[in-house]
Amino acid sequence: MKKYVILLTIIIISVFLLYGTNNLSTNAHEKESKVYKIGVLTFIEGRLDKVDGMREGLKRYGLYEDNVEIIVKNADENIDDLEKMAQELVDENVDVIVTLGIDETTAAKKATAQSQIPVAFIGVACTVGLGFVEDRISPGCNITGVDSYYVQLSGKRIEFLKRLVPSVKKVLVLYNPLNMPIDASIEYLYDAADKYDVELDIVPATEADEVLNILNEKSKTTDGVMLMCSLLFNSIIEEIIDISIENKLPLIAVSNKHVEKGALAFYGGTNYNEGAQAARIVVNILKGQDPKIIPIESPEKLELYVNMDTARKLGIDIKASDMPYVDHFIYE
Repeated sequence: MKKYVILLTIIIISVFLLYGTNNLSTNAHEKESKVYKIGVLTFIEGRLDKVDGMREGLKRYGLYEDNVEIIVKNADENIDDLEKMAQELVDENVDVIVTLGIDETTAAKKATAQSQIPVAFIGVACTVGLGFVEDRISPGCNITGVDSYYVQLSGKRIEFLKRLVPSVKKVLVLYNPLNMPIDASIEYLYDAADKYDVELDIVPATEADEVLNILNEKSKTTDGVMLMCSLLFNSIIEEIIDISIENKLPLIAVSNKHVEKGALAFYGGTNYNEGAQAARIVVNILKGQDPKIIPIESPEKLELYVNMDTARKLGIDIKASDMPYVDHFIYE
């Protein structure tokens, strides 16, 4: 009798193990074959290199084109379309919405208020001050991401402008109060100004003509120019660069792309690198982690770009061998 009981037990265990193994294999196959839907919301095409970086970053975590469907909604500089496009991504029931700027994040926050679809921003500054999240460590809502640290790096940009051009004594700082409040940056700016013996002339501007007029008017009473983050400045960057070179004003701009166009310098994280970094957050969300407890990250990689041809046009003697802290020397 015992032999039959033992035999029956062995058969039952074998069947269970066989079924369990097959079931696990099926689940694993289903997990590998799952296609995640990532919605991307952008105001301008110029920010899409963040998505290029994110795509590359996703590959590091095993998510390739056959595992991911990326749906891009580009408002083409029409801010009124952002809320509609954000709602379209919600209606498509994407797994996460990736936003590439302040206005995009504002639209996504409103669209996901009911659904609580996770939102991951790339390169957005001052997220606590702007009311997107409660806290950088524990966002407390469906929004998290990679902060550009533009506010915290404001003083560092003054420092690098002074190191590149020691003769600079007065710096014109232009900001757009409609995009980014200056209050959060003031402490960093004045700390650096005091440390490097620089006088600051902080001036608001909200229109393109106003920006260009200020630059022309101040060109005789200032030694350098620093731009705070704003789409306004990005839209007229070529004109700003022309005025800076014509008036021999070293310009520290908002992105590495501006240096490639002729600004003297930029310091911070690039769109591509921030996108690649954000991929880890996106993957964690896709795998089920609650964005409420995913800390907002600062840029992992900060780089200093210097345009050597612009330095020559400005009459600034910059020797690459004397500046090991410069990451990229740009030659036109």
